[in-house]
Amino acid sequence: MKTDDKVIANILRDSEETLRNQDKFNRRQFLGQIGTIGGVALTTLPAFAQIGGKVPVIQPKSTDLTPAVEVLGKSVWEDDQLNEDTVGEMVDQALMKLTGREAAKEAWREIVLPDQIVGIKVNPIAGPQLSTHSIIVDKIIEGLFNAGVLKKQIIIWDRFEKHLLKAGYPIKTEDTGVRTISSDLPDIGYDDNVYYETEKDSSTRRENESTRSRYSRIVTEMVDVIINVPVLKHHDMAGVSGCLKNMAFGSVDNTRRFHGKPLYCNPAIGEIFENKVLKDKVVLNIVDGLVASYDRGPLYHAESTWQYGGMFVSQDPVILDVLILQTVNQKREELGLSSMSKFANHISSASGLGIGKNSLNQVNLQKIEV
Repeated sequence: MKTDDKVIANILRDSEETLRNQDKFNRRQFLGQIGTIGGVALTTLPAFAQIGGKVPVIQPKSTDLTPAVEVLGKSVWEDDQLNEDTVGEMVDQALMKLTGREAAKEAWREIVLPDQIVGIKVNPIAGPQLSTHSIIVDKIIEGLFNAGVLKKQIIIWDRFEKHLLKAGYPIKTEDTGVRTISSDLPDIGYDDNVYYETEKDSSTRRENESTRSRYSRIVTEMVDVIINVPVLKHHDMAGVSGCLKNMAFGSVDNTRRFHGKPLYCNPAIGEIFENKVLKDKVVLNIVDGLVASYDRGPLYHAESTWQYGGMFVSQDPVILDVLILQTVNQKREELGLSSMSKFANHISSASGLGIGKNSLNQVNLQKIEV
């Protein structure tokens, strides 16, 4: 695939390198590599498996369980077209189930206060076919507005203007309504005073030879809370691209240095997310699984996607990434493909940093159909 998009070109090169290296791995080599960066090997995840090994688990009390919801839309796809009403009902029912409220308006008021500036972090890198569906974003905006959040207090955003435009999100900078902006716009940029610094990277891939990744001014200055809306998809270098990666690598610059062997984005994803400008601001994660991918991610390839027709919703990004990984692995197993768990050690690392739970024994997963 030829492209004039430098970001996508780099992803393609890094993915090719990863694929060349996959056959070189055996379990002993892999454990030796991640031992120096605090990773824990993940295996294919059956339902309610313990992530990170066969350590005995004390069953928590129900009151200690992290709430999460999986919602499936039985009729969300009709002749390859999304049913807008069904998508809206899926979001409403998931929020009500998550919060225990009987009305969507009340559920949203449990998540966001009327005077807060709300950032909606989408994932637009894979174009219109495998990016965050605008129909979900529109429903989020409707819910926020009905709960008292003015539209001028809502910002849809990502790192790159080009990706937003390609995915169907026109740039809107006027504060008279919902704004759609990117970190690379001239008046936004990155915060020189808030950054993640590390030498645990590939030094040849650093931007301007810098060991710092600066946080976007969108997260440091412009929004009070964030609703994270990633896509349920495979990722060649991180196993899956879910809540943690969408939020962490979508909020800072100078990220290519973390891709590829031997790090595979770990521990950078968790350590970037750990900063209070993300960890304290992300109040909700809604995983768009209307279309999902099981291979060749994070970009779109028609032959490796399927209409999953679902969403995962929780305030805990880690447990949702566990569910994303499980879903991708199960699909790959059906097709005779290998598990992606060996590349997804950022999930356990993020849990170790206190960002969320990484065991399905610690989640109250409620499943509903619409």
